[in-house]
Amino acid sequence: MGGLHHFLGVKGILDYDTDSVWIGQQQYTDNILRKFGMNDCKATWTPVDVSTKLVKEIDSSDEVGQKLYQSAVGSLFYLSLSTSKILPLLAKFCAKPNKQYWTAAKGIFRYLKGTHHYGLFYKTAVSESCTGYSDADWSGDLDDRKSTSGYIFQIGGTAISWRSKKQTCVALSTAEAEYAALSSVAQEVNVVATAFI
Repeated sequence: MGGLHHFLGVKGILDYDTDSVWIGQQQYTDNILRKFGMNDCKATWTPVDVSTKLVKEIDSSDEVGQKLYQSAVGSLFYLSLSTSKILPLLAKFCAKPNKQYWTAAKGIFRYLKGTHHYGLFYKTAVSESCTGYSDADWSGDLDDRKSTSGYIFQIGGTAISWRSKKQTCVALSTAEAEYAALSSVAQEVNVVATAFI
């Protein structure tokens, strides 16, 4: 069958001479951009406008097609494998999507337009030291006031483990939100250390 080149929509380029591999999802990204009519959109360099806060709307006068919105969010989830903070937030509104939520989803498509050729590059002859980062927003969800934690671990500058997840309880301060984020990082350190020792 030859070497690996595609697996579940992920393209892999193996280079045996340099002992490296590049993985990315350019073809799948291009397909979903075409599917939702965003293949000719203007690219942006951030997936979401940080000043925009999505909240549940009572007014249903500006609703958009539920099936279209759910399909877009599902396609983006598959692409990201739940690595992005904004996707779980967009998924909350699948029952009654409106123009504000659809605009936020289209913002992600515009980001993908400019970054569809990005991927992860792994090389064997790199530093074996592992670096981790964590962060949390305080009361980022305006509906339930819960914070979102995120972390990433890298070896040789390339991501090996990452996560973004809403915290289970309401933090009373930014320090408490950061402590909760560090707790999830500490748990992941054990997993990363076990996998790479």
